[in-house]
Amino acid sequence: MHISIAPEIFTCFPGIRVIALTASGLDNQREQQEIRERWQAAWERAAEEVRKYGNAQSHPHVQPWREHFRALGVSAKKFPNALEALLRRAFKGDAIFYINPLVDFYNAVSLEYLVPVGGFDLAMLPAPLEIRLTRAGDSFQALDEDISQTVPAGEVAYVTGSTILTRHLMWRQARTALLTSTTHSAVLVAEVPGVLGAEVAENVRQTLQEGLQSYFGVAATGFILDKARPQASW
Repeated sequence: MHISIAPEIFTCFPGIRVIALTASGLDNQREQQEIRERWQAAWERAAEEVRKYGNAQSHPHVQPWREHFRALGVSAKKFPNALEALLRRAFKGDAIFYINPLVDFYNAVSLEYLVPVGGFDLAMLPAPLEIRLTRAGDSFQALDEDISQTVPAGEVAYVTGSTILTRHLMWRQARTALLTSTTHSAVLVAEVPGVLGAEVAENVRQTLQEGLQSYFGVAATGFILDKARPQASW
């Protein structure tokens, strides 16, 4: 299995770094109070952080994504990335939500470092994982839809084979390879814009790796992909 980033992605997002960690032997059914408390604390701190800027879209960690997507002709208002969406909800005072221990953990890390973080069920991926532009023949099945749909060519996406896993890189996730309570093997991913630098990417990688070991008792394999190293295998 491997993950790769197509060359054109580095033109769309100069300096981007993508963290990828794989882990097997997960128990994602057992409720973990430590994770719930960490997620709650991160949610509350994020709301305070956004108040410094007045709204989520003005935060300096959100701005680079909005600028990059704007250059691609993608409306940030219509297609807010995962980080911006979380910050908006926290800032508005929405009630925190819980999905499952693994998702709650990576959402906490997302708000701790203010970078988008997501994940996929490795056992459900029919082909290697790619970050590339969508093309004819690709399809996407949204969480709330029963059938797949075609999407325009040229969107940035996580893709496996011809199945789109996320639209606009980190806007909306597909039903395919969703992390659930029955997930036993997963790949977690995080995207760090170039302006935040290599140190932030390394800190996110280390924090995710340590959390997988501490909470789930699994040793994860981690990579940081960039223009100099656009793919990794495990």
